[in-house]
Amino acid sequence: MSDNNVSIPSSRNLPDGSSAIKVGLGLLLFMFVLVTLSVAQANGLFDFQMKLAKKGNPEAQFKVGEMYETGFGVKKDMAEAKNWIDKAAAQGHETANFKLLYWDLEKNGLTRDNKARVEELKAKAKAGNPQAQYYVGKMNAYGVGMKKNPEKGLEWLNKAALVGVIAAESEMVTVRESIQRQDIARKKRAEEKKRAEAKARQERERKAQIEKQKKLQAQQKKLQEQQKAQAELKAKQSKAEAEARAKANKEAAEKARIQAQKEAAARQQAEAKRREAEKQALMKKRAADEKKRKAQFESDPCSGKSARFLSTCK
Repeated sequence: MSDNNVSIPSSRNLPDGSSAIKVGLGLLLFMFVLVTLSVAQANGLFDFQMKLAKKGNPEAQFKVGEMYETGFGVKKDMAEAKNWIDKAAAQGHETANFKLLYWDLEKNGLTRDNKARVEELKAKAKAGNPQAQYYVGKMNAYGVGMKKNPEKGLEWLNKAALVGVIAAESEMVTVRESIQRQDIARKKRAEEKKRAEAKARQERERKAQIEKQKKLQAQQKKLQEQQKAQAELKAKQSKAEAEARAKANKEAAEKARIQAQKEAAARQQAEAKRREAEKQALMKKRAADEKKRKAQFESDPCSGKSARFLSTCK
């Protein structure tokens, strides 16, 4: 306002030896005065609009409702805000009806009861109605009553701002900030998803490696068991073969011993037979000699060795 001229303290105007604290205090005092004046102006504006609203002015009723909605010049009170917006709408205030429709869509979504009014709002926006463009922009930007499309919302808000809807300008800033936050959040989610996928992939690879190691260990164990079984079988076979050879050798030795005994017995028998034969032959020879001697003695008693003993041969 032109009647609120407050100068900012300058360090050049400070007395010699003053510190920077004095400059800071001056700035704080300046800001306090500005805020106080702003609050006073807001309160004065609310009082002014309230007087008109009570007299039945629909535009003033709408503004009072918005001031209650935002807390500008008065304590925020949504019940009072709706009360005054309803009053303005009842008198045919177009923007008030747009706001009530927006609130209904926020609360209940698109329904059979408000669908026709939404289509009417869209038609007015396309026809160039700035306030309709503003609300259609908000509806697109925040997904109220329709699919969320911030970019399309900005297009409608920009159309409204170009024809002087101040709220559309501030709303565009909010929407752009929201888009930026969403982009950041989307990128963050994408990065988190990427990290999660990488982690999951690493986990899968780790598990696959562990599974591979387990399979390899199982194969090695199986091979070792097979080798052990083969070694045991081979040892068993070798033992059986050794036992069989030992048995065969023992049997062969036994057979050889028996054969040797038989051969020895046979030799003994043969020797005994030979001796017996020699004995018999000798006995026969002796008998023959004795017989011959007797025969000779009988024929010539004095020719034998015993002749000297005979008296007849002297």
